[in-house]
Amino acid sequence: MRKPIFAETSGGFKFFLFIAITLLFALIGMLSGMLFSSLVYDVPIKELGQASPSENGLQIARALQLFGQLGLFVFPPLFFGLLVHQDPFAFLGYKHIRSVSLAILGVLIMFIVLPTINFLADFNQSIRLPEWMATLEHWMMEKEDQAAVMSKAFLEVHSFSGLLINLLMIAIIPAFGEEMVFRSVLQPMMIRGSRNVHIGVLLTAIVFGLMHFQFYGLLPRIVLGMILGYFYVWSGTIWVPILMHLVNNGAAVLVFWLNYNHFIGTEMEDFGASESKLIVVISLVLTLGTGWLAFQKSMKS
Repeated sequence: MRKPIFAETSGGFKFFLFIAITLLFALIGMLSGMLFSSLVYDVPIKELGQASPSENGLQIARALQLFGQLGLFVFPPLFFGLLVHQDPFAFLGYKHIRSVSLAILGVLIMFIVLPTINFLADFNQSIRLPEWMATLEHWMMEKEDQAAVMSKAFLEVHSFSGLLINLLMIAIIPAFGEEMVFRSVLQPMMIRGSRNVHIGVLLTAIVFGLMHFQFYGLLPRIVLGMILGYFYVWSGTIWVPILMHLVNNGAAVLVFWLNYNHFIGTEMEDFGASESKLIVVISLVLTLGTGWLAFQKSMKS
């Protein structure tokens, strides 16, 4: 039987070990992406950041994004699992789904909660910081604008192959990678450290929101992070939050592609949104009801 090197170490040591591994693989992912882009697109490494669209700039950005995601989210939890547990995949929560109905409820809640999420997004964007924090607010707005410009550049594709690439980059890899990092690794640490499931889920959701560096979308991401966190606790398998995350991101990518190519008239930003406060209240009530039903299902299974 393989004996993991750090299986018997303390929770605090494992936390800092995971942070160190994540930083190391993030650096490796970034350097690998730069080397790959330089070799494939024949652009000097020092000029990668200045590459224009006519010089395959968008393809370079996609390559850097993909390698960055693999380095930051996918490889660290897998390597960490090897160091601390005899069965890394079991440690990361890759167990069979005990309740299919609970998984279905998880997928449904990602659509039911949309009016609430959009309401929170509008509220979040209306928040303004005091004047003495104007510099921070300006930096946050710049980050938000940069993320919006980059996302739009990635999403504006006409071909079906472009849609598949976007699904891989924006839906599939983040669903697996982010759920392993936040739900498989960090959330159990937070729960053990706080000795409270609810505090652990909330703290992990806050970190999940902050890690996206889009501060005017922080509140809806925290709520989504809590939903994903509770369904991981209730289901006992990482497959359920992965599926939920995949459906959420994949639906956004698909709606944008369909609208951009004039198949539908609904824009991605308006998908699931409603100006009616009644609809938002109904969405919130149904979300809480679905969550309670999922909890009951988990108790039975």
